[in-house]
Amino acid sequence: MALKWKIEIKKLIFYLAVSLLTSGILFPPAALAQTSIIEQMMETQSAIVQVEATIVGVFKAPQASPVFDPQSRQILLIQKVAQGQYQRSGSGVIIHSSGIIVTNAHTVADANFIQITLHNGQKINAQIISYINDLDLAFLKIQIPNPLPAVALADSDAVELDDEIITIGNSDFLQQTVSGGKVTGLGVSRTSQENGVKRTDLIQTSIDVYKGDSGGPLFDRKGHLIGLITAKETTTTHSSFAIPSNKIKFYLEEYLKK
Repeated sequence: MALKWKIEIKKLIFYLAVSLLTSGILFPPAALAQTSIIEQMMETQSAIVQVEATIVGVFKAPQASPVFDPQSRQILLIQKVAQGQYQRSGSGVIIHSSGIIVTNAHTVADANFIQITLHNGQKINAQIISYINDLDLAFLKIQIPNPLPAVALADSDAVELDDEIITIGNSDFLQQTVSGGKVTGLGVSRTSQENGVKRTDLIQTSIDVYKGDSGGPLFDRKGHLIGLITAKETTTTHSSFAIPSNKIKFYLEEYLKK
């Protein structure tokens, strides 16, 4: 059975404090390794953001309403329309200190407005700078006066089966919760449930994802990004899939060259 674990961020501080008080004397090597992972996650969580996309459009009523026209003395069918809006939300990761964020394309598709909520609660408007629908990737940019904390991108080609991986949830159910699991598949192909697009070379994991976790980070034990979760790609076995970090790195470098 694949390894899974979850722990709230607030509890991590307690574990670190205990570790410092005991100076490692009462902790076996496995516990110390766990503390090292906790420290890495506390350092990287500030690079995880919430993405809210607002879509504004004109919507028609499902049925036309009959109206009597006194001039023509005829009954006309009137189709009512109204302007409305709805929102999509997901996670994102800061991958460059200048304010470049990567998230899922399906979260921000057709958005009129995109707002980013940073780790400290600050809200900033964002714009799309690159959109790769086939990979379910979107790159956003926010204007900031000072450099932001960014995650390091790992070499996803070096990932192996049964590697331990970690993610920090951003859903309402598991907000700021660290979840652990293992890599259960490499180079996996999946067909999107939303638009039927086939995506290849995905990383399959044993981690459960929930609404709001889409676009969340997948870390290795060093706290480096090895993939971006695409929550639309889930199975009845509760495994999740992630876009490899090397694909993210390719498009980031292309943008920076320009």
